[in-house]
Amino acid sequence: MSIALALVAGVVVAAWWGPVALRFCFRRVADPVAVLLGWLGLLVAVAVTFGLAVAALLAPGTAHDWALHDLVQLCWHWAQPSRPSALDDVLGVAGVLIMIAVLTKFAASCAGRARTAYRARRAHADLLTLSGGGGAGPGDAAVLWIPHPTPLAYSLGGAGGMTVLASCTRNLPADQFAAVLSHERAHLRERHHVLVSAVEGLASAVPWLPLAREAPAAVRLLVELRADTAAVRECGLTAVQGALLSFAGAPHPPSALSMAGGEVGIRLQRLQLRTPPGRVLATRAAFALAALGAPMGVGMLAAVITCL
Repeated sequence: MSIALALVAGVVVAAWWGPVALRFCFRRVADPVAVLLGWLGLLVAVAVTFGLAVAALLAPGTAHDWALHDLVQLCWHWAQPSRPSALDDVLGVAGVLIMIAVLTKFAASCAGRARTAYRARRAHADLLTLSGGGGAGPGDAAVLWIPHPTPLAYSLGGAGGMTVLASCTRNLPADQFAAVLSHERAHLRERHHVLVSAVEGLASAVPWLPLAREAPAAVRLLVELRADTAAVRECGLTAVQGALLSFAGAPHPPSALSMAGGEVGIRLQRLQLRTPPGRVLATRAAFALAALGAPMGVGMLAAVITCL
């Protein structure tokens, strides 16, 4: 099995079965950041590994004679490729065209989403200016209060960011109100809007790829869980639980991240889970490394198995 074919096999397995593995891990790992690193790492690894496979097909000179078993000194009798080098060239060019098409659609999708988000921020900023509103505190993002009978809270990313609250939110208990602000500030501080926009753009570019297609919903839920964790750390578990129940079902713009975003029932359940402090960094590192190495590792394993 050639290097290129092995890498493509790893990409296929990771892109189709990766979401299944990540959903399995989500049910058993409390830390949302670890699972988020798994999703993002696998998306990056699949893209990079496919690029390496294309490069291996188009490499000049004796590159077409490379075989994965040369690296591990197995199956020496397969050292010569069984297909003509012209086929490698055709497949390599096809791979390049696929990459160009995907990157073009990804860039166009991200640009469109950025324009939509910019218009939403401008509209909210105009309302903030008219209302004479300002920041919630020194160094905090601006807070826009809007008259609305239903409790709603969401944040808009971009330069400076903005938190939008309904006027009736003032009637919440002080600890729940603090939890809402902490939740939305976590979104802005950790640039969650950028992550969500990027994976949504990728899903738009390759909707036929399960890993990309399922990533937006998973990442949206995971960033909500991450913001919940930050709010619990600052305001306590009871305050966050009460705020989630108060805001369940509240509306928000598509480009925003809301206190009511994600699946509130799942978020309430996940608040009960805790990762031992001593294992947080190890768990995150393990997920990131496993995700980044998965396509390459699966490809090498496939090559070894086929030549045994």
